[in-house]
Amino acid sequence: MATTNGILNGLKVESFDFAETPRSTPEDRRYYKEVLEVLLEDGSVVYNCVWPECEFTRSSASGVWPHTKVHKPQTDTPSKAPAPAEIDVTALTIAELVERAQHATRYRSDRDAALKKLSKAERELGELKPRLRKAEQALKTIRTAFTAAA
Repeated sequence: MATTNGILNGLKVESFDFAETPRSTPEDRRYYKEVLEVLLEDGSVVYNCVWPECEFTRSSASGVWPHTKVHKPQTDTPSKAPAPAEIDVTALTIAELVERAQHATRYRSDRDAALKKLSKAERELGELKPRLRKAEQALKTIRTAFTAAA
C-alpha cells in the first residue's frame, strides 16, 4: 500500500487490492499494476497510487492511472518498440487482434498526416530563413544609423 501508517485521506484503511481496468470482464479479470482500490473505514472507496509514500487519490481508477507517470524516470529518447517477432499474440482473441489491427492502421494514417505537416513546416521554415536574415541585417543597419545620429 502507498501509505505506511494505514491512514489515507485521514481515514483508516480497511482493505485494498489492485483496481480493475475498464477492459476487465467477469470471465477475464484485468487489473492496473499501479492503481489500488482502497476501502476506507467509513465505507467509501477511493483509488490510490501504488507508489510508496504517495497518497494521490481519486474517485476513479482512470483518474489515478495518468498520475503514475510522474514516478517513472523520464528519458530523452523513446523506448525501442519490440520487434514484430517479440510480440506474442497467441493469447489474444480474434476481437482483440482485429482491434489492434484497426489501431495500427489508424496510427499509421496519423503518422503519415503528421509527417506531411512536418514536411510542410520544414519547407516553410526554409523559405522564411532567408527573409529573417535579410530583416535582421536591415534592423542592424537602422540601429547603426540611429546610433550614429544620436
